Amino acid sequence: MLLGVIHTVFGWPIRVGGQINPRSLRNFPMQANGAEMLRIACCLATERGIEVCAPVHDAVLICAPFDRLDADIAGTRAAMAEASRFVLAGFELDTDVKVVRWPDRYADPRGLEMWNRVCSLVAKVEETQQPLSQSA
Repeated sequence: MLLGVIHTVFGWPIRVGGQINPRSLRNFPMQANGAEMLRIACCLATERGIEVCAPVHDAVLICAPFDRLDADIAGTRAAMAEASRFVLAGFELDTDVKVVRWPDRYADPRGLEMWNRVCSLVAKVEETQQPLSQSA
């Protein structure tokens, strides 16, 4: 608050104004440097041939064929460990894994209501549309 700015390890700043919440300032280093780690982990995994579908809060969602799944999981975990060492000056964070295999799909209970709404809307649209071969 005295200097008017706080930044991540790699320099992404947040300017501090007069009405800033001190709790937000205390939280910024954890959240922002966590985002730095996730960004680097996604880059490393992608550069190593792992199909990164999306970052999911503090995790990475990957997609891999069954015969490569274990190797890609290990590669993603290695990328996340390496990213933590970059950001945390050598300290390595551990990771855990949740594997979802076809025909199951990843689902977060917090997003279930929205997922069901989207699926319902898509179904309604599909019911009202004719196939392209019949509309010509």
